[in-house]
Amino acid sequence: MVPDVRPRRALLLGLGAGTIARLLHARFGPVPIVGVDDDRSVLDIARDELADLPHLELVDDDAFAYVARAEERFDLACIDLYRGAQPQPRIVSRPFLRQLRALLAPRGQAAFNLFIDRRVETRVGRIGRVFRVLERIRVGKNLVVWCR
Repeated sequence: MVPDVRPRRALLLGLGAGTIARLLHARFGPVPIVGVDDDRSVLDIARDELADLPHLELVDDDAFAYVARAEERFDLACIDLYRGAQPQPRIVSRPFLRQLRALLAPRGQAAFNLFIDRRVETRVGRIGRVFRVLERIRVGKNLVVWCR
């Protein structure tokens, strides 16, 4: 979920272990990143494990609420929203997708991490109604969908 071109500002919806933040930093150096997660235990770990990334802003919030009210623009949005092994169903809702698209800078990209199951093509189709799907990359049991 790391682009080829350095983003000026990145949004990570679903911070998890901070892998994407680390990969962005390793590839591009300091990139301003906003990491949103509503799991306090995840954020507590991130504060410790990612303390060496001063350009990372941690936000304790519901990703959908954050996107609905955010006014910043991002060149990259990475959507990795799961509850356990289950993807959040709202990641492919039209209101969320439209709000997310509005946060992207011109030529900005979104990368969706989707679990490959019987509904994955339906999810990709719903994303494709709002975004232009650029690329689909299979990574193990997941499909990363790059959009603009």
